[in-house]
Amino acid sequence: MRRFLTALALIAAASCTDSTLGPVQTVDGVWSGVDNGYSISMNMTQDASGAVVGEVSLANLTGFFEGTISGTFVQPNLHVKFNFPGIEEISYDGTMSTTEAKIFGKMNGAGINNTDLDVRKK
Repeated sequence: MRRFLTALALIAAASCTDSTLGPVQTVDGVWSGVDNGYSISMNMTQDASGAVVGEVSLANLTGFFEGTISGTFVQPNLHVKFNFPGIEEISYDGTMSTTEAKIFGKMNGAGINNTDLDVRKK
């Protein structure tokens, strides 16, 4: 029940819209979105070489999952892997918008097939 309530809170928080942020050059910070039955929150840090690490929370009707992120960002392309305990690795590939702080992305792995999941910087 606690996980369900946490997932609902994550979905509700991600669905609130603030003013749109302008374009950014790094993926540093918190990014979240709700799309195609998934709610996601990613807290990422990028170093000077483009390596990306962080934490991810992902929710859908089957549950709420927390894990780690590792990958790369070379403007405008983000390629990361989500590692959740006990679940097959999930990849997330996205392209940074040139007009706002938004990543147009797709997830694959663990039964997810090329599913759109866009995120905005918070």
